[in-house]
Amino acid sequence: MRIRKPSRAQLLVLWQRIRAIVTPRRGSYGLYYTTVALILLGVFAIAAVFNSYQSDQDLLPALKVHADAAAQPLYTFQESLKQTTPANSITREPSMCQPLQSGWLKSENQNPGITMTTKEWKALDLFTAGDSALWLDKDSVTCGDTIHIHAAATSRYHREEGPRTFHVIRIGYYGGAGAREIWSSKPTSLVYRNTPSVRVLTRMVETKWPVTTSFVIGSDWAPGLYLVTSTSPKGVVENWSPFFLRSPPNTAKLLVVNSTLTWQAYNTYGGRSAYRAPVAPVRERSKVVSFDRPYIGSGIMHIDRDAVSLTQYLESENIEVDQITDVDLAQTPHLIDGYSGVILSGHPEYMTHNQFATLLSARNQGVNLAIFGSNSAYWQVRLSSSPSGINRRMAIYRDAKIDPITAPDKLTVEFGDSRINWQPSLITGEKTAGVHVYGDLNLVTKPSWLKLPANFSLPGWPTNSEIDSQAIGQAAPPHTHIFLEGPFKLANPNSKAAGIKSRTLRAETIWFTLPSGSAEFVSGINYWPCELSGFCVESSLSPESRAILRSITTQVLRLWETKAVGPKIDPTAYVKTSTTKKK
Repeated sequence: MRIRKPSRAQLLVLWQRIRAIVTPRRGSYGLYYTTVALILLGVFAIAAVFNSYQSDQDLLPALKVHADAAAQPLYTFQESLKQTTPANSITREPSMCQPLQSGWLKSENQNPGITMTTKEWKALDLFTAGDSALWLDKDSVTCGDTIHIHAAATSRYHREEGPRTFHVIRIGYYGGAGAREIWSSKPTSLVYRNTPSVRVLTRMVETKWPVTTSFVIGSDWAPGLYLVTSTSPKGVVENWSPFFLRSPPNTAKLLVVNSTLTWQAYNTYGGRSAYRAPVAPVRERSKVVSFDRPYIGSGIMHIDRDAVSLTQYLESENIEVDQITDVDLAQTPHLIDGYSGVILSGHPEYMTHNQFATLLSARNQGVNLAIFGSNSAYWQVRLSSSPSGINRRMAIYRDAKIDPITAPDKLTVEFGDSRINWQPSLITGEKTAGVHVYGDLNLVTKPSWLKLPANFSLPGWPTNSEIDSQAIGQAAPPHTHIFLEGPFKLANPNSKAAGIKSRTLRAETIWFTLPSGSAEFVSGINYWPCELSGFCVESSLSPESRAILRSITTQVLRLWETKAVGPKIDPTAYVKTSTTKKK
């Protein structure tokens, strides 16, 4: 539904009626008339609102329906072991950053951090739009690049008047501060801008805001995750937007691929996301989402949970990684070449076909995978350009009959849909087992290669958890080991998720090895990175459980720094293979 603005004439008539009613009257009936006036005023106000509603379906063009796409044969796990790396679609410019010296990360984190405590990080709430918001024209850069900030005032009547200041902070450890300030702008007065109207077939929200200010990435900036914040005169962070400064390739042995596509799918700025629409039926949700808009809602919470928390943990443990985005990997698959291990964090739910194929190819070449999340590789999406640059829009129709492109590698439905038939378990060895659930993880079998207590549990995972469990069949690895397991419960038993019979509501953390020698560790729960740092807004585990979780993760990543670590941690899996080769 959408509110239409009343005309000037309608407002004048309404005001004249209200004025006539509330004019003071003489005599003993003053209280009576005042009460009647207030009641009628309320009636008129409600009537004015309801008379101005108009269905989005009356405003938006009807979705075009066409013939269904053809089903595809199941891509089996054995077939996936032959997957090769797709070709790059763009030529990546060489890094202009200074070469990193040994021990650079430890030195970087000895710099003074911002004045935020763990308590203040956990209290930071950016779920709803503040008085200002911003978006960036780039989210993956190298030294020397210019980033343009597009910002606006987002409420007519500020809770705090005055200009806003933009700050660039690098996420890290910094002695427990969690971030370090690198750059700040002059105080800037922002223009109020309305939420853009949606009148297109794709239901896409895209803000065509002009450039507010810009900054240049210095040649001495350390690689990693950065946030650009919009801050009020009293120092309140009202909104933020991330970007990643790429290292020179293969600076580290581990590569983190950040799930910006998933963040945008959940981003609700403008009242629409890939999941919802304002008032109108859910079918009026966005079919294409744009990076040219600020982050709010679940989109910004995903950044905090999946990227900020993981980075703060990694740097607190002095684990050096290179960081890129999933869009980087989609358009330049060979960025993955040369790494020993790849890390996916939190909720890598949305991927392009190229990204899925690249991850399969990497593990076929001995690259270890650490998937600290769940519901991975669930939806296939495709990218297109926006006015600000290439691959700034993501299509996700979810219905093959309304998606204008139906080629199996472009169609935007579930990867597991029969029209694509690439099951997520090809990468993860797992399947979705529950959404919006809570519960405990308990030790099943302790791997010999992990130094841990003989018996332990990790109770109290948050109520918004998404979980996976072991998959079985032709599209799953034949031999997996269950490490942790636990029954979970639905936070809302009356939700739609409760009716999905295929979901077992059992979370399982697994590991397995492959013929190439690569090893995979799959956490099976999306809040794994959030619970690592202690800074995360939504974390709920006890300090004791967090210590065990950090120990598990650190040991995995130290081992994963050795390419094709599989024979070292699971030697019996390779006895038969080596015997066969001798013959």
